[in-house]
Amino acid sequence: MYTHTDYEHEGDFFAIPDLWKLSLFAANADHVTNSLVELDLYGCNERSIGLLNEAKLKLPDLASFQYGPLQDLSSLESSSISLDDEKPEGSIPEAYEDVWAFAGNEDVLPHAQEPRTWERFYNRDIKEKSSYLSEAGPGAFDAALVAGIDIGASGDDTPETHIVQSDPLLAALVQLGMGRASSMFTYDTNKQSFQSNFGHLRMSGYTIESFRSLTDGLIEHGNHFVALAGFVEMVYAKNSPSTTLVALAATISSISSLLLRYLGDASNMLRSVLQLQALFTKVGQILHCLSNLVKLLPTSGMDAEILSVIYCCCQDLEQSPSWLRATFEQVLSRVSKPWLRSVGSYIGLNLYTSTSCDASMLLHTQDIDAQSKAGQEKSKPKVIPNFISKESSNKLLQTHNSLKLLRKSCSNHILTGSVKSRFVDPPELEWHFTWIDIERIEAKAKAYETNILEAINEKPSWQEPYPVGRNTVMGRSALDFDPFMVPHGLLQTHLPDSDNIFELSLSKLCQAVEADALEEFLTCVLKENQVSDLASNASVPPLSVTPLLSFSPIISAQARIINLTCLRLLFKDHNLLDHLRLQWQFHLFGDGVFASQVSQALFDPELESAERRKGYRRIGKIGLKLGSRSSWPPASSELRIALMGILSECYRSTLTGVNEKRSSDLPGGLSFAIRDISEAEIKRCMNPDSIEALDFLRLQYKAPSPLDAVLTASSLNKYDTIFKLLLRVKRMLFVVSQLASDVRSRARNKTHVDLFTIRFSFEAHHFVTTINEYLFAVAIGLPWSSFESDIADIERKLDNDEVAYQISSHEGVHQLHVRHEEVLDRMLFGLLLRKRQEHAMTVLEEIFRTILRFVKTKHEASPHGLRGPPSINSKQDLYHKFRNNVRIFIDVCKRLSDKQLGSSARQSAVQRGASNIDQLLLRLGMNDYYSRLVDSESDTPFVVAHHFPPSSIV
Repeated sequence: MYTHTDYEHEGDFFAIPDLWKLSLFAANADHVTNSLVELDLYGCNERSIGLLNEAKLKLPDLASFQYGPLQDLSSLESSSISLDDEKPEGSIPEAYEDVWAFAGNEDVLPHAQEPRTWERFYNRDIKEKSSYLSEAGPGAFDAALVAGIDIGASGDDTPETHIVQSDPLLAALVQLGMGRASSMFTYDTNKQSFQSNFGHLRMSGYTIESFRSLTDGLIEHGNHFVALAGFVEMVYAKNSPSTTLVALAATISSISSLLLRYLGDASNMLRSVLQLQALFTKVGQILHCLSNLVKLLPTSGMDAEILSVIYCCCQDLEQSPSWLRATFEQVLSRVSKPWLRSVGSYIGLNLYTSTSCDASMLLHTQDIDAQSKAGQEKSKPKVIPNFISKESSNKLLQTHNSLKLLRKSCSNHILTGSVKSRFVDPPELEWHFTWIDIERIEAKAKAYETNILEAINEKPSWQEPYPVGRNTVMGRSALDFDPFMVPHGLLQTHLPDSDNIFELSLSKLCQAVEADALEEFLTCVLKENQVSDLASNASVPPLSVTPLLSFSPIISAQARIINLTCLRLLFKDHNLLDHLRLQWQFHLFGDGVFASQVSQALFDPELESAERRKGYRRIGKIGLKLGSRSSWPPASSELRIALMGILSECYRSTLTGVNEKRSSDLPGGLSFAIRDISEAEIKRCMNPDSIEALDFLRLQYKAPSPLDAVLTASSLNKYDTIFKLLLRVKRMLFVVSQLASDVRSRARNKTHVDLFTIRFSFEAHHFVTTINEYLFAVAIGLPWSSFESDIADIERKLDNDEVAYQISSHEGVHQLHVRHEEVLDRMLFGLLLRKRQEHAMTVLEEIFRTILRFVKTKHEASPHGLRGPPSINSKQDLYHKFRNNVRIFIDVCKRLSDKQLGSSARQSAVQRGASNIDQLLLRLGMNDYYSRLVDSESDTPFVVAHHFPPSSIV
């Protein structure tokens, strides 16, 4: 039943029922009531009684209250503060010195050190006992634990446990976590793990499960220490480990030593299991990540693969605690140093030695001359770390190839690394993980680029090269150097450079001392000191772009410098543009005089024959007279006589200087030569009426040393292929011109000419002249004019330093080589010489063979022929075959054009080649001549002439 008091507070939400009710554990509670007035206050101290005095707590009566007499105050004039007080600054008046001292004063509070409870408030003589097991001490906990085990035990499932004293057990656990054996734990080599010598051990006050969890964690840490030590020993025991693997082993050994030293120093202060757990928290995370890293290492042990694994581990830790991510970034930076130093030597940043690039095995390269016929090192990196992008690896390879070209041509150049300037300090490739460091390396790369360009352009006196090698001073061995035997001027010149070598050695020594940045950072992490900005996620870029930001400024700067130097070397010192124009002039028949003289020397029947005949003396010009002679092929002496002087005369006609004209040697040893062909090709060449009769003739040219980077063997093979086709076309043009001229001369002389000869001569002349115009004006002329214009523009821009520096960022030796190959590929596509156009070329060759066969038939019908006049049916068959082949050729070209234009993934060069084929179709199919002309034997010459294209009736 509710009391009156309960109803009184029923609407009060903040009322607390039974506020003054005693605790159930209170002793002698019978005489105590719930009223505060009836409290027994005899045991309280005087201050408590004074505070509870009713008279002092009662408010005064305001009606009868009067203030007491006030003391006389001194006058305001005499009341002043003395400024001459000699009390020390900050002193406190005596009346206020002990304001806060009463709280700890035992005289005022004699029982302040005793705990204040309600029970002791009622009875000070009561002896309290804690009701919580955790406050009863470890003994009570162990007793309760044993009692619980006895009650819940079932058979032999209860594990045997041993309670060990805390100090020796803590010492053994510390040794266990450090991977060291003790009297309680030993390492089992078979199981590769630590084992307890006494079963389950625990400390008083801890359960078996909790202590087993702690022990298992420390066993795992100890196993990690042992495994890492075994990995380091295995690496050092190898015969020829890679530099990156050795750097990783050294880094792991350094980290393990640092962790062991830290654990050994901190273990002296251990007093509890919680401290032990806290001690191994960060250590365990580092050991776990290092063990996973070692497990992921490839068996091949290649540098790039090792670095890729470390980089992937760092990416996995990107969302981990900042100190752990920063620690493994430092591991990546330290392990990458040998590989990055090799990269620096590979592109000319570090001091060059004869074995620096070969020993690094950075990029497994091979000379492409051994497998293909390109004269440039054009191999791809066999293995590149995954943090190096494809664009960066290509730039590294291109820069290395350009640097090799520079070393081969100018061995004493400042960029080759064989000389050293005291004013040029190339930066090193290093990892940078903060925005501040990235901005610093960008500024350093820009300063290096400015200094090296000034050194190259100005060429001051201090740039006089001297070889810098191992133990060398001014080119002499350090053991043989005698300063008294060196001229004074030379000694004074090179003394600053000698100081530079000394300073360089000191800087390398300082770098070796500063190589312990990882240990310093890790020490700060373990001791929970202030960590640098490396541990702040806000101050670091994402790890995915860190390699690009760290390496790209230096690599790009070095690439621009080397590209600019090599471009000037090729264009200004070795006249690359003149050699390219030489190929156009002769290989591509760009020189009209040369084309005319070659055609005359090879095909003109009016010239004297180069064949040897007894008792006959040659008079006038000599030619091979192909098509007018029975014996073929000509002897080598006939070739020399017929083609003698054509190349030299045509080349000298293009020169302007007198001294250049006097030179007898042609560039690159240009000359006519015999092509290496197979037995089957030789048999076809022996037939003077075949289209392959001149396939043995070629132009021989070898590019000089620096220019072979652009005019490679592959490029020269393409030039040779084009020359062979153009020589065939020149022959066919001469043949159809002679055929059309003969028909017109007979018509003027009113000599009977049959219908099919007239039609065949005009149509063949139209077809061959159209093919000739297309090949020279479109397939060759358009790509070459664009290419020559671009190359001439580059040469012109090299005269201006600012413009030259801008183009060097995207132009170089490799870009020139690629552009040259692309223009040749465009030509090959337009000339129908690609493999995919083989069917079109086969039909074109069959058309040429039909024309040659018709001309041979016509010659046999002449009075000097050995055979009788051919039948009309044979001419008619050849004419119909010619027209059918032309139609097939046009259909094939249409399919090629449609196929290329319908393709979605094709190169720009192929697109332009397809448009060139469209122009060929437009020229051949003018007014739809071949599509509208009816192939009928009853056609009259007048009808045919009505459909002739205007260009064929000349």
